Amino acid sequence: MRSVLWLIPIVVLVAVVSCEGDPDSAATPRSDSPGEPPAIGREFDASTCATITGRVAWSGEKPNPSPFLFGAPAADGNFTVNLIPNPNAPRIHELTRGVTDAVVSLRGIDPARSRPWDHVPVRVRMKDRGVVVLQGESTARVGFVRRGDSVEMASAEPVFHVLRARDAAFFSLTFPQPDQPLARIFDTAGRVELSSGAGFYWANASLFVSDHPYFTRTDSEGQFELKQVPPGEYEIVSWLPNWTVAKQERDPETGLIFRQTYGPPLESRRRIVVAKGGAAKVDFEMRP
Repeated sequence: MRSVLWLIPIVVLVAVVSCEGDPDSAATPRSDSPGEPPAIGREFDASTCATITGRVAWSGEKPNPSPFLFGAPAADGNFTVNLIPNPNAPRIHELTRGVTDAVVSLRGIDPARSRPWDHVPVRVRMKDRGVVVLQGESTARVGFVRRGDSVEMASAEPVFHVLRARDAAFFSLTFPQPDQPLARIFDTAGRVELSSGAGFYWANASLFVSDHPYFTRTDSEGQFELKQVPPGEYEIVSWLPNWTVAKQERDPETGLIFRQTYGPPLESRRRIVVAKGGAAKVDFEMRP
């Protein structure tokens, strides 16, 4: 029987009041009317802001998804089969059980009262038979983009590649040669799922497009911090990609898998009220 996954938040609040949220919400709702990005930080007042800290931890048995099979011609002319690890498999600290690279964000921020955008530009690369997101010194499978900004995308391998974007953006870019970047402007807020359209069916990464910078990833022990949050009532959201395969499509001539989709992401949200100059601690616990 297929297991059901839940993301259950445990919240300890200081100067914060919370209420139960719908766990099926998206970390950033899609906007159907892109329009011009609003002015950000126009009314920002650092002296009134708070810091939200917390941790995303795993409870129960650690998932161990099976690798994917990928056939490729070898140098000697034979056909070899490679095992590719599931790119969405959760990374869990062996001792602390903290979940690495969970995305934690806020919803309901007024961009005018937000701190200025401070995430460095994103670059997307197709390399090592996958999709990776480069942002500053980090290499991950998620990145944060200000709505209206351009993102550079390229292939780093000497084979034909296609980068496919879905959800809050819809396009496919072809890369017949390596190291020939293309750029795309992301003008709709929401999650953009990136995948391969050239046979690397397991490849998967995400961009979160937003009008405010209150997005972060957990560290190797599951810790996170959201700095300079203006006082107000918000939703705090914890997000992880799903590693279970929802659907596979095969080439009718070769029988090979050419497209794969994963199950819905694991998400949870809470209502919080951040007091002027206050602080909050929000811990999320994930279990199968």
